[in-house]
Amino acid sequence: MSDSPYVLLVEDNPGDARLVRTMFDDAPPGTLPELRWDQTVRAAGLRLGREPGCTAVLLDLGLPDCDGLEALALLRDQTEQVPIIVLSGNDDEEVGLSAVVNGAQDYLVKGSFDAGLLRRALQYAAHRKRVEQKLIQRAMHDHLTGLPTRALLLDRLRMALNATDRSGSRGALLFIDLDHFKQVNDVHGHAAGDAVLLAAAQRMLAGVRASDTVSRVGGDEFIVLLPVVGPDDAAQAVAQKLLQALSMPVAVPGGEVGISASIGVVEFAAGEASAEQLIARADEAMYTAKREGRATVRQA
Repeated sequence: MSDSPYVLLVEDNPGDARLVRTMFDDAPPGTLPELRWDQTVRAAGLRLGREPGCTAVLLDLGLPDCDGLEALALLRDQTEQVPIIVLSGNDDEEVGLSAVVNGAQDYLVKGSFDAGLLRRALQYAAHRKRVEQKLIQRAMHDHLTGLPTRALLLDRLRMALNATDRSGSRGALLFIDLDHFKQVNDVHGHAAGDAVLLAAAQRMLAGVRASDTVSRVGGDEFIVLLPVVGPDDAAQAVAQKLLQALSMPVAVPGGEVGISASIGVVEFAAGEASAEQLIARADEAMYTAKREGRATVRQA
């Protein structure tokens, strides 16, 4: 199947579908992509999975296999990058507002729009979706290091817990705090502090797999998620590797500074604890490392 751009219409009423298709057929060449049509949420989901290139979804809320906002929720979760415009037969602003609040980028009332209005709605919805994605990207990634924030880490940790439930594997969290970081800022200035944070982030990224997550969760606090760890002491081995990498001096404006880190490790399997509880346990293990002399690793 071609991955050429298309708009997906999810509408169970053939008459309404014909009206929308006529608008697409009558549009000036090049102004609208191809229109593809499904009559159920299930069929739409299957198409989206096998046919890349969807640029927008036109979604009727009264479908035979999934009614109302449930249909919106299902397709929204499957089309995170694709704008959704709800088509409603009910000229009720509350319906449209509910749709937008629940993830749609716009709504149109059936029988009240023409081809021109449809084109504009598709353009505006695409723009709103791009803005939304940029805002999400900014909220989920640290502005200095570009690393995932705590919110994105929690989402990935919950996914890792679900994966361990299915596979019976184990994962691990490493809670990492830079030692005496406040002194770097106080003595060398904030530019030096930023250089240290950037260097620490880059060293941690270089020391883990692409499938692992390095996140910045506080000023000088980082958490590394290892979704899957191998034999005994695998998480400890990664922690020791990162500890060594973080012990190297960092070049800063005017010279270089020495740094070190304290690391708390907690391993996990399905059902042992929630994501928040695991982070708290790794945090406590890190503070144990600090109390016992810093620049070391302790496991919960």
